[in-house]
Amino acid sequence: MDLPLRVLQPFFGARILKTGVAVFLSLALLHWFGSAYATFGAVAAVLAVQPSITQAKNAFLQQLVGNAVAGAVATLLGLWLPVNPLTMALGAVLALGILVRMRLTEAAGLAVVVVLFVLDRPQHDFLLYTLARMATIVVGMTVGFLVNRLIHPPDALGRARAELAEGNRELDASIDRLLLSLSHPQDYPAAQLSQDADEARRRLSAARTLLDFAEAEGRAEDAETLREAHAVLEGFVAAVAVIHRIAADMGGVGYGPEREALAAAMRALQAYKGAVLDGVLRGAAVDREAARKCEAALAAFDGLVSALIDRRDRREYGLQLHLILSEMRHMGWRLHPLGRRAETGGRQAP
Repeated sequence: MDLPLRVLQPFFGARILKTGVAVFLSLALLHWFGSAYATFGAVAAVLAVQPSITQAKNAFLQQLVGNAVAGAVATLLGLWLPVNPLTMALGAVLALGILVRMRLTEAAGLAVVVVLFVLDRPQHDFLLYTLARMATIVVGMTVGFLVNRLIHPPDALGRARAELAEGNRELDASIDRLLLSLSHPQDYPAAQLSQDADEARRRLSAARTLLDFAEAEGRAEDAETLREAHAVLEGFVAAVAVIHRIAADMGGVGYGPEREALAAAMRALQAYKGAVLDGVLRGAAVDREAARKCEAALAAFDGLVSALIDRRDRREYGLQLHLILSEMRHMGWRLHPLGRRAETGGRQAP
């Protein structure tokens, strides 16, 4: 059952369905009015459909101007010059040049369509014929714009939050495996770690795409905090891989107070990350105690590592643990700005 659904899924995207609805309504409306140029209106409706409401509004306004410019260019050429392929090409070039000069690039595609449709004309009643085609195109554009307004796209920010939460879940599972394999890194093979990291990054990549879409809808301010959360999670994924590599190079972290302190600090980092992400993704109150406990756990681990470095016979081991400590401190530092932002409801803390 999954295979047919995966095959059919691309045919049911929001923009695809909106385009189909716009084409149907344009053709039905223009046929109902008895227009002989309904197909032209359907083409304009397709060009007017955009991924977001903000984009649709901008495109609609530009295309209205572009329609008028292209119609005027085509009308003048049609009245003054014989209509042939060269005249039609000249009209397309002139219309595009004017629109580029006016910085109305969203209207470029429709402008060419208008020029070609208008110059593909009968011998008589040219002005009436031109106005009829341009009116048909305006109707199609309006239908496309209204479809954009009435058929709302999916909540991109909500879906981005869900993808970030899934990416965080994958990351936590990877951290759990890392901690269980500290003494024997071979129990968590590098290939498995890479696969887990790829799965987390796949979720994070999907979230980034959805945030791009949200920004295109004019929700850049709301997306900013989620982008910061995305960057933090990306940093954590990379840090876990580095810590695993260091532990493998050491031949594992042997049982003892240093290993216990390392695991406790990593668990505290996980708890701090979870508290911050709950605030960012779910609007929950950020547990400030989690940050304090994280700092305390890192400080305890730091004390043990420093003591090892001071001992000549354990210095090498201590320096290797210090590399792990440095990665963990950077993980905490990445969380601090996001935690402050979460405490202020997504606004940049002063």
